[in-house]
Amino acid sequence: MFVSTSNNFGAGQIQFKDYQCSLYVVLNAKFTVNTSSPAYLAASRMEIKVPDLSIGRSVEVPVAIRFADRRTISGQEVNCDGGTVLISKVADKNTIVIERHRLFDNQGEMTIIISAMYATLNNGNNPQKVQRTMLQLQQENPYLYMSDSAYFVADQHWVFLCMGFSHCLYDYKNLPWEATLKDFPTDVTADVAFIGGVNAYNPQVCGMGEAHIENGVFTMQERMYNFCEGSPKPFVFAFLVRDTQE
Repeated sequence: MFVSTSNNFGAGQIQFKDYQCSLYVVLNAKFTVNTSSPAYLAASRMEIKVPDLSIGRSVEVPVAIRFADRRTISGQEVNCDGGTVLISKVADKNTIVIERHRLFDNQGEMTIIISAMYATLNNGNNPQKVQRTMLQLQQENPYLYMSDSAYFVADQHWVFLCMGFSHCLYDYKNLPWEATLKDFPTDVTADVAFIGGVNAYNPQVCGMGEAHIENGVFTMQERMYNFCEGSPKPFVFAFLVRDTQE
């Protein structure tokens, strides 16, 4: 775990959970940025300065950015939260960069979630194939259903989670969710972006909320009102650092 030394977009100190080796770096972080601030508007891209990383450059990877949008429609408060993904990379051993998307200029406070593996290219090493485990939800009364392709990969230092949702029973659409992830490592604690759904009130982006994983349990307090309509269907795509890294 480490903290940033500075940034060029007016955010405070950013805390990272990390696993690093000579081939890649896995980073987890969540922080807010004010896209109306002079510092953000003056930056051509977001740059985060950090202590020395184990790699000096990486491929481009996606990170999530989201905003909250609550509206009163027909007398009811409706969740219209939205977001998208931004391009990020390790530019040098002390700099992580994230693109500045002008769509969000003057949007106000937004949340960026990093759950990414920053990998190197042309490192001379042979890739190693790792085993994936199909992901299953355990619930006393089943109401959440995932796609057949949902799975995770567990390394001793990190976990990759690819979690696509199929549907939810109607009576549970607006209720808090909780489900145990069968055989998923219990030493992962993270907030992850929950991406998907057509956002009628913010058509430039899709719906985006946040879920939480801790002790092998997936929870989500709320989500966009029509999260399961249209395409893409909701999904979680995240590299997550294990707490113990045994």
